[in-house]
Amino acid sequence: MNTLIAQWKADIIRTSRDKRFFLLTLAMPVILYLMFAKETSGLQTQNAGSLSQNAYLMVSMSAFGVIGSSVNTLAVRLAAERQNGWTTYLRTTPMPSITYAVGKAFTQLTLALAIILAVFFVGHFFKGVSFPWTTWIDVGLWLWLASLPFAVLGILIGMTGSSAQVLGTLAYLALAVLGGLLGTSTGTLQNIGKWLPTHYFAQPGWDLLQGKGPSLADIAVLVGYTVIFIVISAVLQNRSADLRGLIMKKYFRYVRFAILGLVVLWFLIQHHII
Repeated sequence: MNTLIAQWKADIIRTSRDKRFFLLTLAMPVILYLMFAKETSGLQTQNAGSLSQNAYLMVSMSAFGVIGSSVNTLAVRLAAERQNGWTTYLRTTPMPSITYAVGKAFTQLTLALAIILAVFFVGHFFKGVSFPWTTWIDVGLWLWLASLPFAVLGILIGMTGSSAQVLGTLAYLALAVLGGLLGTSTGTLQNIGKWLPTHYFAQPGWDLLQGKGPSLADIAVLVGYTVIFIVISAVLQNRSADLRGLIMKKYFRYVRFAILGLVVLWFLIQHHII
């Protein structure tokens, strides 16, 4: 336990020293929230229910920032540490590999909490979002604890090495767009979104603001995704690095086209073309 705490503390210090990364991680969801949130009586979306637009977007942008820092930023940092030999060096120390992975997950949970608090602060003091203090705690705790599967996914993507940035961006866009964080999808896209962990992450947050709570199905799905990501990570860890790199290189071109397709899809949805 002492080793884990020391690793967690060291990782937090290393992360906070990267000022550009630290500020962008906290600033991006806040900036997007300030851009999108407007003083209106309500938001016309099936996910919002009776929520005001500012309250709805507060949860959306908190989830958006947490997922981005987990799936994209964490993955890239992990891949960089693998490429510069840091993880190889750690294998020569007495510290178990699981401690390194768990320490990264704890660091990500710390960053997730900072993102949630930052967006909540702006929502309350600048956008007039007001709820009983128990509701704030319930929503914050849910968004914080339920972000664990995305942290594990970020660790999984970080294991892919040089492909982490592309795969992380692809996963980030897919989870945000199809999961309904940037607008409500319809038809087939909506049905696809209901299979993603984003839906079971953000929807209970919106429900908690309306006096409802997460269902057992929400919790079960997120736990299931966490287990799946952990199993895949274990499989990749046992694979040859050369074989993994060969596979990623082979499918790199398809990943690029998929990212472009998601961007175009998001544009079409936002302009109600589809």
